[in-house]
Amino acid sequence: MEPRSHGGGFFHDEEELFVAVEHAVGPEAAETARRSLQLGRNPRALTDVERAELRADLDPVLRDMRSSGAIVPDVLEEAHEYCVQSPDGAGSPWSIRVQVGLPPSARLVGLADQLQEWEIEELAAAGRPATWPECPQHPDSHPLAPRARDDQAVWCCPASGQVISVIGALRPR
Repeated sequence: MEPRSHGGGFFHDEEELFVAVEHAVGPEAAETARRSLQLGRNPRALTDVERAELRADLDPVLRDMRSSGAIVPDVLEEAHEYCVQSPDGAGSPWSIRVQVGLPPSARLVGLADQLQEWEIEELAAAGRPATWPECPQHPDSHPLAPRARDDQAVWCCPASGQVISVIGALRPR
């Protein structure tokens, strides 16, 4: 692989990639991609303020996990990301990336999506139905999907698109 190449083969170097991202999505997305790549190469410890903000971002999804009887992970802080792991310590930690440049609702949707993926894997490994959170409109068929609607992070039925709950406010099982 050439120096400063991302290895994808579509662009000759990183700057060409960032120019393409800026052209396609905008300068904020290109800058977010640059910062993310820099942090990935040179991770730094979270500041106390960042740690508190990221914990606050995770709280609504963890609250939904607790209220719905899901497997709730242990959360480990590592450099510029979080890792979640089974409460019993089995398995490998699973990285959770937080895109701090996004609006709060989009950031929460991204976290919910990643934690949902982790949860489904954990449920399957535990021999439980791998559907979390379960869609109340279609039991035993599919999980709800995290979405941003009107600047709010919500759980929606992926079939009907209907909003079921604000993320962080799922009804207890």
